Amino acid sequence: MTRKERNEIVKFAEKLTDEELEKEYYNAVYSSLGSQCEDMYELGYDIADIVEREKYEKYLGQRADLLEYLCEQRGIKLWERSEEVW
Repeated sequence: MTRKERNEIVKFAEKLTDEELEKEYYNAVYSSLGSQCEDMYELGYDIADIVEREKYEKYLGQRADLLEYLCEQRGIKLWERSEEVW
């Protein structure tokens, strides 16, 4: 993740309420689960496409980590109300 991308996420998160930030975090976590790269190898995708997907999946994980940190900074307790949120 570049510094610019990180700053954009932080600015985006600053505009969110605690509840919205919490939901954004959960969305980011669920988006980062799993990987399509192994399937892409097996299906014979071009290596450039696989490398690009790996970078994107890494970004998704970093985004989720950053949102988690921002939630912690605000004192948002994660995973306590997850059944209510979803």
